[in-house]
Amino acid sequence: MSTRGTRSRAIPLFAALLGLSAPVYAADKPEPFKCSARGGPEWREYRSKHFLLDTDLSRDSAALQIKDLERIYTMVLQAMIGEQVELPGRTRVIGFGNRAQFQESGKDYAGYHTITPLQQALIVIPVGGLKADPETVAHELVHHLSWFLFARQPRWFSEGLAQFIQTVASEMIDNEPTMRTGSHMVRGATHLQGGVGVISREARYALAQTPPVKVKDLLTWRGQEGAEAEHPYYVQSWLLYHWLWNSRSKEFTEFQRRLSAAEDPSSAWRASFPEFDPLKPATLESLDKSLERYRNSARYVFYRVNGEGDATFAESKLPPAEVHLLLVQLRLIRAKAEERESLLRAELDEALREDPTHPVAIARRAKLDQTSPLTGLRNSVTARPNDARAWLFLARALSDAGNQTEAESGYRKAVALDAESADAHNSLAALLAAKGQNKEALPLKMRRSPDPAASGGKSNRRSQEPHQPGGDRR
Repeated sequence: MSTRGTRSRAIPLFAALLGLSAPVYAADKPEPFKCSARGGPEWREYRSKHFLLDTDLSRDSAALQIKDLERIYTMVLQAMIGEQVELPGRTRVIGFGNRAQFQESGKDYAGYHTITPLQQALIVIPVGGLKADPETVAHELVHHLSWFLFARQPRWFSEGLAQFIQTVASEMIDNEPTMRTGSHMVRGATHLQGGVGVISREARYALAQTPPVKVKDLLTWRGQEGAEAEHPYYVQSWLLYHWLWNSRSKEFTEFQRRLSAAEDPSSAWRASFPEFDPLKPATLESLDKSLERYRNSARYVFYRVNGEGDATFAESKLPPAEVHLLLVQLRLIRAKAEERESLLRAELDEALREDPTHPVAIARRAKLDQTSPLTGLRNSVTARPNDARAWLFLARALSDAGNQTEAESGYRKAVALDAESADAHNSLAALLAAKGQNKEALPLKMRRSPDPAASGGKSNRRSQEPHQPGGDRR
């Protein structure tokens, strides 16, 4: 999908249910960002096997965070797919050492997942102490990786899946043998690491304190405004996912297969769960009752996975202009609608003062001014011939100007310089397809990372078959 007209869509974290593990303190009121050119901390980028970590942490803390990210990635992938597979691209993570600066964009959540204007998956987290909360990281990784598996995802499924798997990253979970009332059966130790589908202490507390959401409302959930309003939906999403996984294994596997095949979620639900047809209200009322019983006296199983990641990395300094452009998109999420344009202009002007040839700043400023960026972008590729973004934005501007021949050359240069750029691959594929060169276009399009923000949550690529964790339990 082109970055033109793209709006970043944040997917908030499971802060409502497990917010106790990453609380938002009153003292953490939003704090304006200050770049290193104006006396702020230096930012660096750490490139590991699966991540690009951009952070103001010390090198030692960043090394610990990279080790933890790669370990959690391995465990989440094992939990979701059942084996280690290579997925395209790296996931960018912005790790704020200053929680108050995170709150400038965090919207009272413990972390979130979004898509950048360059169509790159981005996880944003605060890092308290030596490293970020591991379940926060796991939750957001599930959001990202799930789009490789499930081309269509209703909101309840997306959040339920992330909450179900995020406990894999917990360093220690006390899986007590009782809930609010009743008991349950489990396989595994009482104290465990790497447990998937475990009902943690925080989850039990949330289940006891949060009023239920009717299934008919949950199935059509698109998102509420703010963490407090969404809290009951997160809890009920987890409960529905957990119940289906334990009580309707075969049907749930079929539902996931249909989502993987990009079937409409409503149709997939009716086909997989005919006993709970939304067109027949009495059947959903029956499901409401089953969930309430499960809430109070669940009997379930969980499973464990193990894994260690590759903690090696390379590092480089992030120039102040680069940091401005990374963080402005996050600040825009929280800003009021009437303030966004002035905020964006101010940040772009600051970035261009620090680096007049930065291609992203040139292109975005020209779009705001409704002028052609061609001259500025030609200067950019001359000044930074090895920057794939300069060639990508130049090619896009040339295409808009009707110069498809030179645009194709620019797109090819961008792809050659950055084999992980989803946007460059997709743009070149679209241009080639428009020329009728489908044989060359298709492999390029299939290499791009999935895009949950496109077409209401549809992904353009499936690279692996979905794995029903734990196997059939009926």
